[in-house]
Amino acid sequence: MTNTQLWLSLLLNAFVALAVLGGCGAFFLRGGQGNMQQSRWKALVYFTVDSNLLCALSCLAAAVWEALALIRGDGALLPRWLDLCKLAAATAVGVTFFTVLFYLLPVTHFDFRLMYAGRNFFLHALCPLAAMAAWALTERGEPLAFGWALLGLVPTLLYGAVYVWMVLVKKQWEDFYRFNAGGKWYVSLAAMLALSFGIAAALLALRGLA
Repeated sequence: MTNTQLWLSLLLNAFVALAVLGGCGAFFLRGGQGNMQQSRWKALVYFTVDSNLLCALSCLAAAVWEALALIRGDGALLPRWLDLCKLAAATAVGVTFFTVLFYLLPVTHFDFRLMYAGRNFFLHALCPLAAMAAWALTERGEPLAFGWALLGLVPTLLYGAVYVWMVLVKKQWEDFYRFNAGGKWYVSLAAMLALSFGIAAALLALRGLA
């Protein structure tokens, strides 16, 4: 990685980490907002919150590594484990970004305030875009085979399993994402997994072109 790439990536990662921690911390200080009305720990029911927190942790780790690399004066590649964590996290927030833009926004009759007002603008748009850009355009690691796109399925699969269990089996969560409309939760799950794989594959392709 060049010094320019390191600085750009460091700035993007630091922005994501700080913005997400601030945005998620607001659930404790101010309560829910927009389409996410749960407060405090209950906000973890939202994939938006979970994906952004995962992303913030990976971005924080990357920012620390990049700062040390700049101090050392070398442009070493990201460690494989960190590179893969960042791919999974960038994919997860990518799922958040595109789901809000192409599914939740139309479902709510294009209520932009509901989706993007206040901290939601950071969690639904700015942070996901910054995280995807950081991984695909500024960071570099060892070459990754296309098969690593399957890693992008992991966060969606884990959350999907919990969502199905809590909504359909335990009936302790409302279907706030409307994924079980018409009883077709399996169609929604398949669509979300396809989206996850597509985002991960696109990120791998973009990095190859950058």
